[in-house]
Amino acid sequence: MERCKAILPRSIVYTLPRMQKKWLTVCGLQSVSALSKKNPELIERLFFDADRAPLFSETCRYLAKARKTYRLVKSEELQSITDSAHHQGVAAVVAPVEPLPLKKLRLRRDTVLLHDVLNPHNVGAILRTAAFFGVNDIILSRKSWNAAMTSAAWRVAEGGLSCARLFVYESVEEFFAFVKDAGIVALAAVKPQKARVTTLDGAFRNKTAPAVFCLGNEEEGLSPQFIAGCRDRFCIPGSGQIESLNVSVAAALCLERMAEQARIVSRGGRA
Repeated sequence: MERCKAILPRSIVYTLPRMQKKWLTVCGLQSVSALSKKNPELIERLFFDADRAPLFSETCRYLAKARKTYRLVKSEELQSITDSAHHQGVAAVVAPVEPLPLKKLRLRRDTVLLHDVLNPHNVGAILRTAAFFGVNDIILSRKSWNAAMTSAAWRVAEGGLSCARLFVYESVEEFFAFVKDAGIVALAAVKPQKARVTTLDGAFRNKTAPAVFCLGNEEEGLSPQFIAGCRDRFCIPGSGQIESLNVSVAAALCLERMAEQARIVSRGGRA
């Protein structure tokens, strides 16, 4: 680590410049490690304690060449930088990330859509699960994108945000225009009802094209307008003792089925 420090002028190594308002602080060992490996160009500042220093020597060399700041700090200072006790000994300050416009998505396999899911912890958990199952193209409303671009979401995602390609739509009309033009299927998640609704298993059996499994926000789910625009509805049936699942759990069940279908296809079977 001392060799890395020697590459930079003393003022750059030890002076903490004023943070820009739009920069995001990412903490947590897995999240910062994934960022360092996959998107080091996004890192503007890197802070770590003595225990984590050996893990980021390559990143320090990269930042040195780019003349960006890295710094060995105490745990108390990390807590001040991150405003969290869950920093796990490392934090990175990253430049703003731009979303991918939905029109650029070329969907070749099923995915999930998060419509106005606002809780950063839920969004981060979903993106962690998506990365675990290898579903990297995710569709978000602008409000869900804003939730994803928070320190909490990055920390909870445990590196999942560095794996994801996030495609954002600005309105319901834009999303359904994309669905029509792309020739794909949109399926709306609803609560189990007395009227017959296709189950998650049935939705996978019945689809004939790449499908987007649409999930609504934590309080109200999908709006009637959104549901009406989808090809079909699906539900995840339970015991009835609890009305519904947390959106991150519902997404995990969808993503696991997508991964299973992908494995079947890779073995030459029919999804």
